[in-house]
Amino acid sequence: MNIVGLDDADIMLNEDGQPVVDQKGDLAIVSGDACWKQDLRLEAHTDEGELFYEDEYGSEAYGFGLNDFVHMENDEFAQTELSQRIRGKLAKRTYLDPAKTTQEILFENGVYKSHITVAKNNESDAYNIDISTEEVEVQSE
Repeated sequence: MNIVGLDDADIMLNEDGQPVVDQKGDLAIVSGDACWKQDLRLEAHTDEGELFYEDEYGSEAYGFGLNDFVHMENDEFAQTELSQRIRGKLAKRTYLDPAKTTQEILFENGVYKSHITVAKNNESDAYNIDISTEEVEVQSE
């Protein structure tokens, strides 16, 4: 599976994963930073192996697989596993600088929450990603 790059374009999808229609009635297109941020949001919502056309395995597979953590007890092992999984999935995107990636994991009311900050290589703009076992949100700073 190909990872969305910096110069890619895709059909714009709303928060429910449905295509967005522009004012002319055509499918809206997303490109640039908005494209890879949309892809990151979609991958965080996807489980590994969920896509029928998936041809990769392990950290190269599409999907964060957060459903694996839905009923997991909160302990150091689970938090480490979640942190490593997210870092591994982000590492596929070679345009993101791993040295600028920060991550904080919390466990509240039976839900794992991770606040992640990423930045592209050679850029200072940061992007915040809030991932939980319930929802995902990507924001720019």
